[in-house]
Amino acid sequence: MFPRYFSSHVALVLLIAAIWACGSSNTDTADTDKANKLVNEGNAAVDQVKKFFEDADGKKDQMMHMDRRRVAEARVRAAEAIAAYDKAAEKCKEAASKYDEASRLQVNDKFKQYLIVKTKEFNKRGELMEAAKGTPQALIESTNWSSFAIRANSNQSKIEQLMKEANDLAAQADKIQKDNPDIFKKT
Repeated sequence: MFPRYFSSHVALVLLIAAIWACGSSNTDTADTDKANKLVNEGNAAVDQVKKFFEDADGKKDQMMHMDRRRVAEARVRAAEAIAAYDKAAEKCKEAASKYDEASRLQVNDKFKQYLIVKTKEFNKRGELMEAAKGTPQALIESTNWSSFAIRANSNQSKIEQLMKEANDLAAQADKIQKDNPDIFKKT
């Protein structure tokens, strides 16, 4: 009688363990591996965002600090800045797409939450890149320096608001990561 009870009890414990492993955790190793691969691809796009953004901002700074008598040269820098902002915006979309795809997989709930926030952050950073183009575009389209200055100053408040929103989302993602160190591997 004892061996029969013991076998039934072991079978019940194994059944409960199997149900718990399949049901209580919202993760799947294959999906987690795929999600990690997508995150790495998204992070690679983020590295390129930074490169293109720095290039664009450098061109914009050159444009802004040129002698007003060298408007034609400043407009060349403006066009170069716009092209770099476009590349940065594309990479933001790519990163957001990778994070979004990863968030749709069967992964840990906190990891999923992190990925959703990162998707929002890089969609917002894409908006930021589009808005940042407004300043060099204003120089290209302006007929004089004062009309450019008015448009550039107006655009700056939009840029600052988008930057704040993107940074707030980044802080949210960082908090999720910090509060759940066992989920996030450091490489």
